[in-house]
Amino acid sequence: QKWCKEVKNITHSDTFTMTSVVDNNSMNTTVSIDETLATIEVMRRQEDNAYTVSDYLSRLPASVTVEDPPVDAQCRVIMQKWCKEIAQYCGYNTETVDIAMNCLDRFMCTTDGFSVLFDRSQYQLAVMTALYTTVKIHEHEAMDPQLVANLSQGAHSPQAVEAMEVRMLGALQWRMNPPTPMSFVSKILDLVPNHLMNGDERQAIVDLTKFQLELAMETYQFSIMPASSIAIASLLNAVESVSTNTAFVKDFEPSVCQLANVDTTALRSVRINLYESINGVEPMDMQFTADVEDTTVSEAKFSETNHEVGTSPRSVSI
Repeated sequence: QKWCKEVKNITHSDTFTMTSVVDNNSMNTTVSIDETLATIEVMRRQEDNAYTVSDYLSRLPASVTVEDPPVDAQCRVIMQKWCKEIAQYCGYNTETVDIAMNCLDRFMCTTDGFSVLFDRSQYQLAVMTALYTTVKIHEHEAMDPQLVANLSQGAHSPQAVEAMEVRMLGALQWRMNPPTPMSFVSKILDLVPNHLMNGDERQAIVDLTKFQLELAMETYQFSIMPASSIAIASLLNAVESVSTNTAFVKDFEPSVCQLANVDTTALRSVRINLYESINGVEPMDMQFTADVEDTTVSEAKFSETNHEVGTSPRSVSI
């Protein structure tokens, strides 16, 4: 039987045992099928209604001055990697950075946030504030505003961080809990019975999916896509690469897309772009102002200026 039919044929009172794929522990948890499906449906509504990200960089004027250029996709790459480094040093969940960058991107889509794109110093402040606020909400310990100010190498004060936080929260209407790609992956895998995906395969699929998502979250092109699309595309690539169950692999894509109400055809280009990212090829349709060589140079300069805790890269404000 196809796995999606197995899920749908279970009565409302039944539950099934699944392996936890978020934690590293191999503990089994009993989860309601209906609850998982309902959660996925709610997450899809959230990203379609309250947590959408538009292509805000395309709204910038075509002609800009060389002396004072606006923010571009490369600025986002540099600051996202800085946030990731801070999260790794502090032991934060990797999804904290994803949430912070989603909040930043949505802020840039607002009238107030869009003005920040014309000032790279303010953009640096906005990124740092997005991480500061997200950590406050989603981690056990908050960051001190003075620490954030110190990380800016004197460019911003604690008061400036707090003022930017007020602006950001107001513009986002306090919506700081977006569904992340990994949360979709987790819920979808919860629906896959153990006999169709053993523990080793499951872990390998999770690892490969996370790897793709980490690469995707670094690029502007993927940041403006729905989290569910990136999640499902990454998961489909991983299942196709790892699973030895041919029948399951064939049925997985249409079944998942049906459950999550995602267009199968639209995912194909996303999957190709993710494959290209894995292979170190710049995804098609990607329009960066800097080429791969420039990215390497920027990262080298960024690393050279870091101390024990990485200070915010000044390159975005120069």
